[in-house]
Amino acid sequence: MQLTMIEQQQDATWKRIQLNTFTRWVRQKLEQVNVAVSDLETDFEEGLKLIRLVEVLSGKSFGRHNKKVIFRHQKLENISLALQFLENEEHIKLVNIDSSAIADRNLKLILGLVWTLILHYSISKQVWDHPSGQLGNGEMSAKEKLLTWLRAKLPVELSVTNFTFDWNDGILLGALVDSCAPDLEVGWRKWLPSQALQSTLTAMRLASDYLGVTALIEPEELISPAVDEKSVMTYLSQFPGAKYTPLLGRLHDVVLTPVVGVSTIFKLQTRDAMIVPEIIIKGPNGSSIRCIQRQLSETVYEFRYQPETPGEHEIMATVHDIASGDSAKLARTKVVAVEGTDISSILVDGLNNETVIVGQRKDIVIDIGNLIPMKNGLEVIVEEIGKVDRSKYLLSLEHERNSHIYRGFWTAERLGKTKICVLFDENVVCEYLISARHGEDITKCRALGEGLERAVVGMPAKFLVDMKVM
Repeated sequence: MQLTMIEQQQDATWKRIQLNTFTRWVRQKLEQVNVAVSDLETDFEEGLKLIRLVEVLSGKSFGRHNKKVIFRHQKLENISLALQFLENEEHIKLVNIDSSAIADRNLKLILGLVWTLILHYSISKQVWDHPSGQLGNGEMSAKEKLLTWLRAKLPVELSVTNFTFDWNDGILLGALVDSCAPDLEVGWRKWLPSQALQSTLTAMRLASDYLGVTALIEPEELISPAVDEKSVMTYLSQFPGAKYTPLLGRLHDVVLTPVVGVSTIFKLQTRDAMIVPEIIIKGPNGSSIRCIQRQLSETVYEFRYQPETPGEHEIMATVHDIASGDSAKLARTKVVAVEGTDISSILVDGLNNETVIVGQRKDIVIDIGNLIPMKNGLEVIVEEIGKVDRSKYLLSLEHERNSHIYRGFWTAERLGKTKICVLFDENVVCEYLISARHGEDITKCRALGEGLERAVVGMPAKFLVDMKVM
């Protein structure tokens, strides 16, 4: 019974996500002609908004139709006109969709129609920039085309096999944005699965600001285990046609949870040396926060400020082009200042900057004392460095309820260097760099000499140890 309830909840969740996504897609198209959309179940029943949607998608204008709808037969005529146009003029195959289903508000079939339009106009008719040119042929399905394009666009070390859980942690999306706009320096390689929402928020904001990719799905929906592939495909289908537009400037390295009373630094990079920035920071009560500016290079500026009270702060950036006289306001960035945590009292036992043997286990004990987690709590991040297929993961920790002692272990599984970072509420407690090497085979060590065969009491016995084979 419990499993059935969970399945019902997941079923309801993906249906809600799909309805939201499809509604945003339709709204995005009809905004171009100032037509409002709020409810797909009822918006198409007169046929008027459906006709306008098909006109926008096809780029063709309809002839005569009922513009003032009073009777049911007028609704059916309008809807039939749109459906016949899709089949006869656009050569789109419609399955089990007729005018009465839409007029009668059959939401399942209406969503089926919208998905057919998304597949045709947003994916199948997409202009693909794949190097092989294979995506232009008609042999591949729309799903295969999009998946193939994504695989070619993403770094080789990242695997993408689906349009559901592969996109739940924000890392793939960050890598995709980075690939489409490499000079943004997204920094997705440092992102962690445990910070999925923050990573997805960042990636979607950058995609919107710099690539013009509309958030057809909410970050909370994209990271949901119940998200459906049609919703994810609808959002991702915008990337192949996205064009990177460098802005006059951009903020980066902004700490989203600065600590009250602690100096916090962020940077602003301008497009060229003739552009100068202006920063205003407002505190929770609207008061201005003092900000110190320092120019690091011709195009990079550093800003330092110190939150005085906890709560939401707003960073407002304006850039001025000296040559043209143009000015532009960058997207406002909101951060939330929090009370500081004294992490110096945290004790870590079992880790050192040292060399270990491959296969050797390191038992780790961490005592956080009386600290209370406010965000992610205690985390141990393991990162193998200097490798093409470098891996980065959270170490599993165990602790009893109401205990301040955490225990875990790490085993060096292959040669090379590994960085282990201990964090508490995203603040670095300590970092260790550990090297792993193969153990020595002592059976190959040889000792020889007369002193091993015979010796005189009280006299030195000489022998040699050959370690060259080790």
